[in-house]
Amino acid sequence: MKPLLRIGLCFLGLLSSSVAFAADNGMSPEERTVRMAYAKIVFAVQVQTVEQAVHQKHRKLDTPALESALDKNDMRITLSGFTVGDVSEIAQRNIQDLVSLPHGEDVLVISDAPNSFKEHGKITEETSVAIPAWQPGSSGGLSTVSSTLAEVLAVNQPTDIFERYAAFNVAISYQGRARKYRALVLFGKDANGANQVLVTDTVLGSVPQDMVTRSIYPAILLGTSQGEVPAVLSWFESKQMPATSCTRSTQEAQSAQDVCCDLSALKCGISADDLRHSAAYLDARTQSPDN
Repeated sequence: MKPLLRIGLCFLGLLSSSVAFAADNGMSPEERTVRMAYAKIVFAVQVQTVEQAVHQKHRKLDTPALESALDKNDMRITLSGFTVGDVSEIAQRNIQDLVSLPHGEDVLVISDAPNSFKEHGKITEETSVAIPAWQPGSSGGLSTVSSTLAEVLAVNQPTDIFERYAAFNVAISYQGRARKYRALVLFGKDANGANQVLVTDTVLGSVPQDMVTRSIYPAILLGTSQGEVPAVLSWFESKQMPATSCTRSTQEAQSAQDVCCDLSALKCGISADDLRHSAAYLDARTQSPDN
């Protein structure tokens, strides 16, 4: 049973009930939480791609070059076949029926990439992700596991009580490779009564769980001269989202800015208001010959 610890079941804080999601009224809270996390992965990769392009060319960066870089790192994720309900409904099912265990197929590695930029004595920081890379996966003997979900939880999380679940299919394509697999998210509380989410994704690993509570707001591009490049501002304009789709990742960060997401399409951007009031946008308008 111990090798099951390597599946990637991890804890994270459940999104606060005060989170304002997009108006996807037909989705359960569990499905919205899952979709938000995966949508933010896609946008985080896009932002990192733009930041790298700016770092390499800065004001010489034009729209064709930026679009070429974004096309190269174009990641597409589709979530489907959602089943949401009480954990008791699936507790006695084989773990292999609920998630796709490793058989040696490729996995997509997306590392953390904290960024900072100093300008005019001010340091702007953000937590981003590195450009993804496919790597060979390992079977690790997990493909022959015949344990039930209840047995796995009893060994690995004996003090936690999971009440709800979301099981779904994931289809991901990136740089000419693709994977289709099953993933599972459990919702409940730990021994102290704190909300917990347990994510099992054997292709993306811990990245979806990180995105549930992480803000991926592009603070450097919008708050410094790095984003004053016309091609970058044009890209942000194309990524504007309705204010009603904006959210905050954690209750403790209600004053922090965050992205806005269309949960059905798994597409994120920023609000028009954030763009209009960003330092990059205001500085660019000041420097424009028309002003």
